[in-house]
Amino acid sequence: MPGSDSLPMVFTAALTDPGRKRALNEDAVTQLVTPYGGIFIVADGMGGHRTGEVASQMAVSQILEILRHKEPSPQGLLEAYEAANEAIYLAGQKPESRGMGTTCTTLWLDLPYALIAHVGDSRAYLLRDGELMQLTQDHSWVADRVRQGLLSEEEARNHRWRNVITNALGSFSSARVDLVGLKVRPGDVFLLCSDGLSGVLEDRVLAEMILTNPPEPAVVKLVKLANDWGGPDNISAVVVTIGSQVAENPRPYALPLEASEGRPVRLQSGSDPEVLTTQIVEPERRVTFWQRWGSLILLLLWFGLLGFVLFNQFGTGSTP
Repeated sequence: MPGSDSLPMVFTAALTDPGRKRALNEDAVTQLVTPYGGIFIVADGMGGHRTGEVASQMAVSQILEILRHKEPSPQGLLEAYEAANEAIYLAGQKPESRGMGTTCTTLWLDLPYALIAHVGDSRAYLLRDGELMQLTQDHSWVADRVRQGLLSEEEARNHRWRNVITNALGSFSSARVDLVGLKVRPGDVFLLCSDGLSGVLEDRVLAEMILTNPPEPAVVKLVKLANDWGGPDNISAVVVTIGSQVAENPRPYALPLEASEGRPVRLQSGSDPEVLTTQIVEPERRVTFWQRWGSLILLLLWFGLLGFVLFNQFGTGSTP
């Protein structure tokens, strides 16, 4: 979707799909091109009885509505996330909505700058000079273990707890939001996606698709590839390409981004992780007969053997 000749050019496309294994699509996406750049959001809901679908739609609609009436700034982005978190948390207090929440990753383009807010394991990538860079860090059990050096990337991709989220909008009364910023260059391509895409396709495939295709065919091919590889989860992708015109528009918040020479800058890292970390408990194993009674049976056998030996010794000694 190009802008006018007098404005920075942004080309974008978004697509969401239920995948092959899910009857309901709990992902939500949105895109809005603005005179200063645009707002792009991916959310992946969780919770039973359609509450995941409600949570993701609430996050996308509320954040978009707040941001479209604000001047771009890191603080404005955090305020939008806090408002969405509060709304989803209050909605989740109803008995039928317990456990509702959503991941949410937002790209707020204020050209020549990009602000990214992130909660959960939906991701934001940047393709620059042919190299794909993951801008966000997953808030998940396996990602925490990878960062601690306890799991490899391959082990994490196939781990049975790979879908356990440690941070989500609406799960707690206060949000823990990561915020990243960088200065944008002409030709940069951003990819926002849910884990139904990043968890199935390798980074090299993601890079190839958005490097060799404009946004609209790129999102179509990405979703198709994820489905071809089984489509185990809902799939969402937003691709945003920066055109050749990137106007200079200095902002008060831009100083650290200017100094970074285009590399991502972590403006704020989510706080209080110990409050929000999901506790993982091994499932209780069924106790077998031998686990329950084995020690007692062995003890009885030992006493029986001891009695047999003593009986034979005393019996043999008393024989004329």
